[in-house]
Amino acid sequence: MEHYVITYKYGNFTMAAYSRLQSLNINNIKLAPVPFAIKTECDLCIIVNDYNTLLIVLNESTKYPVDNVYMATKMTGNLVYRLLDF
Repeated sequence: MEHYVITYKYGNFTMAAYSRLQSLNINNIKLAPVPFAIKTECDLCIIVNDYNTLLIVLNESTKYPVDNVYMATKMTGNLVYRLLDF
């Protein structure tokens, strides 16, 4: 099962974007700490469970610039993160 990890440059951007997404009643998202395998300045990220929701989140996050988007897939029992270009 794959999911997507959206990172922002600052934690307050992450919190503001998450709050906005919740006010829009967008499902399949959660606020979580950034996985250790991903090196970023911020310690919070938004995890999205499907691609369609990812597109909605990226569309709504124009006010809060996204730093990176990663796709996480499980391979041989480990999660592997791949940076996506958006």
